[in-house]
Amino acid sequence: MEFETLSQWRRSAFCAAMAERNRNHIALFCEMQEQESTPYTKCLSKTWAFLEGELKSIDNLERFFNEFDQWQNELLDNQDSFGAEAAQQTCQSLYSASYGLLDETANDCQLVQLSNQQLLAEFAEMGNESDELKIRQQEFEQQVYELLIQGKPKRETIIAIKKLAASEPESSLGISLD
Repeated sequence: MEFETLSQWRRSAFCAAMAERNRNHIALFCEMQEQESTPYTKCLSKTWAFLEGELKSIDNLERFFNEFDQWQNELLDNQDSFGAEAAQQTCQSLYSASYGLLDETANDCQLVQLSNQQLLAEFAEMGNESDELKIRQQEFEQQVYELLIQGKPKRETIIAIKKLAASEPESSLGISLD
């Protein structure tokens, strides 16, 4: 995937799709820590709204981003577990999606992709079956990328990516909260 050739909003949308797909990781970790995941869900919602053109204020997005960033740092401080790593990867995806809208030079797509691959590899090292999950994640990433390069209008593209990312109840690790 040629992330360098993508425009700012396309790079952000790729990362937002990863954050949406893996939101179960943060929800489960917050539940285990008896913490609210509201800063995550609000920042993700505002990021999608900005990408879709519904939220026009970059300052408003930045305010939610800053609240989320502070919250994630406190949530993940001194945490050392696989659940914390999954939550960290999910937060990294959202951070990259939101920050990518605040800084036009930001391009963390490969970092987000690699961190998800590493998470799946670690999941496999723990004795879990992950071949199917790896294939499913690669197919998902390819579908998102293809939507990004189709050349359709921005809003239509964002809505399609958001729908795709939210279409499965399972995260990249196969975690479902239903």
